[in-house]
Amino acid sequence: MYKLYIKQAWIILKENRIISSLSIAGTALSIAAIMLVILVYQVIYADYAPENHRFRTLYVDAFQAGSKTEQGSNRGQMGVRVLRECLYDLKIPEAVTGISMMQMPVNLPGQKIVDKYPVKYTDTAFWKVFDFDFISGAPFTASDFDSGIHRAVMSESAARKVFGAADVVGRTFRINFEDYTVCGVVKDVSMAASSAYAKIWMPYTVNKALMEANVGYYEATTGAFTACILARSSADFSAIRNEAQRALARFNTTLKNTKTDFLAGPITQMDKLMGGNGFYPVKTAEFIASRGGLILFLLVLPALNIVGITLTQFRKRRSEIGVRKAFGAPFRVIVEQVLVENMLYSLIGGVIGLFLSYGLLSLCKDLLISNDVEFTTGMLLKPGTFLLAFLFTFLMNLISVGIPAIRSARMPIVTSLNDVD
Repeated sequence: MYKLYIKQAWIILKENRIISSLSIAGTALSIAAIMLVILVYQVIYADYAPENHRFRTLYVDAFQAGSKTEQGSNRGQMGVRVLRECLYDLKIPEAVTGISMMQMPVNLPGQKIVDKYPVKYTDTAFWKVFDFDFISGAPFTASDFDSGIHRAVMSESAARKVFGAADVVGRTFRINFEDYTVCGVVKDVSMAASSAYAKIWMPYTVNKALMEANVGYYEATTGAFTACILARSSADFSAIRNEAQRALARFNTTLKNTKTDFLAGPITQMDKLMGGNGFYPVKTAEFIASRGGLILFLLVLPALNIVGITLTQFRKRRSEIGVRKAFGAPFRVIVEQVLVENMLYSLIGGVIGLFLSYGLLSLCKDLLISNDVEFTTGMLLKPGTFLLAFLFTFLMNLISVGIPAIRSARMPIVTSLNDVD
């Protein structure tokens, strides 16, 4: 029976090319608009490699140090002392990693020309918090880290640019005019994965500037480090925050005249989604007031477009329903056939809209996100996202066609044939 409905729907689609095309185009544009909004937030905030655990990760991006007796304070990032004496000792999280990002000059031994690359100084826990795809080699080891051995992991693109090949494990290059050995090569990371992104990763123990903090300035508490705390479950967030605050309070008792604070941190991925940066508490009401209306408008406008186009198209078919009733078509058959036709239009429009949304995202990348961001398959291809957008659109189509179809099927035959309400 349904095969027959689909066959008939396909025939109607080909016979009424203009009207059918408008209906499909309306659905496609609506799906594309909805998907574009979702994809932008998905690229910036959703889970994908190597940041596969964003929604069970806490971020310490903000730090404040000030005098206990005088006014004034410094807001920025923490020093290695805070990282080691406060955060590394936390018991509840699965892992805690410290991160510092710098642009550093890179070249080969004997070369005079240097290029600057984003270098991430970190620790061994970094490779537990983030899921990198190693092409060859392995991360630097705990003994490398503790000893400050000059070993580094490179991205594939950096390896090809520096060495002219990707298989470079064991080869030597220079960072800031010091020799380093490549211990591993990983697939490139998109800039959208900001916590994991770099071109080169190495132990922060090799960087004297990071390790030799200014003891005279707020007792070596400030610096250039942020931290990512991987929870075993998001249910542990509150307990981890409390543990971090207790650790910081104990740390403050060891300081002579300095008081430190994580401010609004540690913050969650959801806090980041709402514009949080760790310096100030996230206010949900303000986020809804500033961005909620725009997001709702971008989602509802396409839905109204679908309803308008579909309803207009359906009004032109009332007399056809009257003819079917005149020839004895039962109520259920009429409604089912109309819904199957609508589903076919929705499916075709949905597929077109899906590809259109990816095309628009690429074309408008600089406007919506950043032109430097590289898209990956894992970042964009999430079946659940398209399914939700398609179901939302199909629901709108169903409402705009299903209700009028039921009403028309119940109308007297003469009323339907005359196409009057």
